[in-house]
Amino acid sequence: MTDQLLSVRDLSIAFRSGGRETLAVDRISFDIAKGETLALVGESGSGKSATALSILRLLPYPAARHPSGAINFKGTDLLKLDQRQMRRVRGDDISIVFQEPMTSLNPLHTIEKQIGEILLLHRGLTGAAARERTIEVLTQVGIPDPQTRLKSYPHQLSGGQRQRVMIAMALANEPDLLIADEPTTALDVTVQAQIIALLKDLQARLHMSLLFITHDLGIVRKIAQRVCVMKDGNIVEHGPVEQVFTAPKHPYTRALMASVPDPAQGRRALPLKGDLPSPQDIPEGCRFHPRCPLATDLCRSSDPALRVAGSDAAHTVACHHA
Repeated sequence: MTDQLLSVRDLSIAFRSGGRETLAVDRISFDIAKGETLALVGESGSGKSATALSILRLLPYPAARHPSGAINFKGTDLLKLDQRQMRRVRGDDISIVFQEPMTSLNPLHTIEKQIGEILLLHRGLTGAAARERTIEVLTQVGIPDPQTRLKSYPHQLSGGQRQRVMIAMALANEPDLLIADEPTTALDVTVQAQIIALLKDLQARLHMSLLFITHDLGIVRKIAQRVCVMKDGNIVEHGPVEQVFTAPKHPYTRALMASVPDPAQGRRALPLKGDLPSPQDIPEGCRFHPRCPLATDLCRSSDPALRVAGSDAAHTVACHHA
């Protein structure tokens, strides 16, 4: 597509520990267009956060490595940049919001100092100019009385306010791509809704692309245009959000949806049976077959590739029985 911003192709991520290497992400591919929101969804341990951190090259290298793949951002493969070049990308072109702001913010420094450091490193702003920009971004994210909050420390803010500060830090240099790694996990449902509304509003106003990582399918429908469902380091289903939600093709996607209760419909949560396989002991064939009600001998012996599901080429699924 002509307005493509990020293109991940055949990306693999392996981690070495104790003389053994584990493949955590296995040849995944996806694109994000300018101004678009793509959601990565899956259980804990499916490879979502590792994928996000690899885009910014924040994995624990050299314990981590990429056996295959490319991460093309504006036509440049980020995996081929040196550390000096990557520092220019981080926080400027691409920013990230982590799921737990209390551990991401420095407890020893004020909000003004932490945002000001970003403005100094990437824009060379100091003094009154940095203070003015800091107040501007705090206002953008809905922090009340931002002039007073400049001198606050993280522990003096509520959970929702700390997450807003994290978003303000990420937006300080007006990035083209914002990665939100489960930004609402530690928040109550009311604050979650506020943060989602804030991200949607900021994205529309700044025409920013968003990679939203979550295990909460309810949030995906509210914020994303397309969704990739990850399972044990693979993308097993990908397509427009409404299409995937109304006509899910992969048994894993359907199981994830069934695990979400719907009081309005009188539907109780149905837990996904079985245990997650160990990353060191991934089963042969389809990785979901030990927990799948549709599994056959073909599933146990052959790993299905992504293919078009039905008549819409934008909806793909990795399942022999889709």
